[in-house]
Amino acid sequence: MGVICFRFIESDEKKLDQLNSDIVERINASGRAYLTQTKLCGRTVMRIGLGNVLTTEEHLRKGWEIIQETASNL
Repeated sequence: MGVICFRFIESDEKKLDQLNSDIVERINASGRAYLTQTKLCGRTVMRIGLGNVLTTEEHLRKGWEIIQETASNL
């Protein structure tokens, strides 16, 4: 199963862990996608697992749009 870790970044380094956590929580609460979070090198990162054989490029594109939309609304 492929797992991708990534992190939203902006200029205020002090708020990034909480921001990444908030993005995951809002997306999961919406029911539109499901992400997890973890610590990587001491920083909060988002994680998405790609294990379903029916996952398509369109699913990934839509997931990315959801992430961007959620981050821009925080």
